[in-house]
Amino acid sequence: MPLVERYGGRKVTDRALPGARRTAAETDTSTGANYQRTRGAAAEAAGNAFGGTLERIGVAEYARIQQAERDRADDVALLEAENSLARFEQKALYDPQTGALGVKGKAAMDLPNQIDEAYTTHAGDIEKGLHTDRRREAFAKVKAQHYQNITATVQRHVFGQMQEYEAGELKAYVENKQSLAVANAQDPRRVQIELHSAIDALTKSAPRLGLGPEQLQAQIENVQSATHVGVINELLASGSTKSARIYFEEARGQISGDAIARVEAALKEGTTRQAAQEATDKIVAKGGTLTEQRAAAKAIEDPDVRQATLQAIEHEHDVKRAVEAEDNKARVQAAYNLVDKTHDVRSIAPADWAALDGGTKNAIRDYVAQLAKGTPRTTDVETFYGLMSKAGDDPESFAKENLLKYKAQLDDADFQQLTSLQLSLKKGERTADNDRLEGVRTNKEIIDGTLAQYGYQTTESKQKPAEKRAIAELQRMLDRRVEQASALLKGKKPTNTEIQQMLDGILAAKRPGKGYNFYNILPFGQPFQNPDRRLIDLGPEDIPAIDRQQIESQLRHDGMPVTDETVLDAYIEHEIRK
Repeated sequence: MPLVERYGGRKVTDRALPGARRTAAETDTSTGANYQRTRGAAAEAAGNAFGGTLERIGVAEYARIQQAERDRADDVALLEAENSLARFEQKALYDPQTGALGVKGKAAMDLPNQIDEAYTTHAGDIEKGLHTDRRREAFAKVKAQHYQNITATVQRHVFGQMQEYEAGELKAYVENKQSLAVANAQDPRRVQIELHSAIDALTKSAPRLGLGPEQLQAQIENVQSATHVGVINELLASGSTKSARIYFEEARGQISGDAIARVEAALKEGTTRQAAQEATDKIVAKGGTLTEQRAAAKAIEDPDVRQATLQAIEHEHDVKRAVEAEDNKARVQAAYNLVDKTHDVRSIAPADWAALDGGTKNAIRDYVAQLAKGTPRTTDVETFYGLMSKAGDDPESFAKENLLKYKAQLDDADFQQLTSLQLSLKKGERTADNDRLEGVRTNKEIIDGTLAQYGYQTTESKQKPAEKRAIAELQRMLDRRVEQASALLKGKKPTNTEIQQMLDGILAAKRPGKGYNFYNILPFGQPFQNPDRRLIDLGPEDIPAIDRQQIESQLRHDGMPVTDETVLDAYIEHEIRK
């Protein structure tokens, strides 16, 4: 273990160095005595200075300064405490998200307890940080003042919310009672019970809501008047005109003046309707034609009852016709269903067959004849385009049309298209059939405009049968070309200019081996100077056998039905395109 050498005696001696020359004597500084004297003098000087200060300002003044500093510290502590209370109030009351003043309705009822508890806890936490009695005493006054202010603000808010809440509940209660009174209009006892309940609730809540006697009375009168008027209207609506008039006479004194005139007008209308209904029932029960029934109604003396009776009779007639139309449609559908299975009109019950009109009977016979041949039905273009025109020009009438009458004249595809179009028109829906109808209408307008340039008759009612058929054939050709172009354009419809070009191409096409334009096939154009039949007059028997074989093969390849009509159409199209 190493040893520390003791310092021992003075190592520096006063013996002169060998050969050295002394230049000064030993001093207090060299010996350290001067440092001790300096420290003592400094301490004495400081003591003398402090004592001098006390001497100069006095003991009392010094105590005052110390107290001022303590007061300042207390004031700053109190400011900090008040700031904390202010922040609490700001957040607890006015915060947009969580503040008490944002709580509405019934939920505001418990706010005083919630705020009181939160404030007590917060103030208690502040008080724990005040370490002197003086600070705690001063804070108690500040705490009490803030508590009073916060409590008053919360109480005002709660009072306002309770006023609104009670007013809303009272309004709903009164309205419910009025509704119940009206709903039980046939029970006068129940009406009075509900009305008295509403008035009692108004009377009880009025003082709390700040309503004076006059305001309360005004509200009671409004409730009485509105309830009585509602009951009378309900009685009239249910046909109890006599009861409504009796009730009005009894409650008239509680109905407001401006409502009395409306009630009297309603009673008059109700009386008129009841009298008209009674007269209508008697007239209709006697039977007869619509003309005879109208004559009986015109004999009624009261002009209002007479007019209402005439309207009611006409309405009954329309309803009867609509019912008969539906019954007839069902009867015709049943008849077609039977012959589809039996191929024999004799399978239809005699009573049902007798109920069918002559046109429908002929249509069913034609349909059965087609079934017997075993060939698919073909569409008569005049019939098809006649119905399409009707759908476009008079959709309301087309919607009522019994399409079954035309079943023998339409192939399955065209019949289904017309049926679907009719259904969509009835429902007011937009479907592909509606779009096709618009396309047909547009093509027809372009055809009429073009033919009119040649001086041809385009008014349907003035056309001859052959002319109608020729134009229908022309439109079918144009429609098919437009559909083909639309398919190539992936559903995009050709423009009117493009459609016009298609039509011009059809009309300008030359007949095989002849020099006449296609429009000459129309019976009202320049007559042909050759004995050959026109293209439109061609029939399936005029198609060369080799051409027919090729056309049938192509139709099967394209998935198209092979019928005389489809083959003929394809042949004519082929000839036109040569």
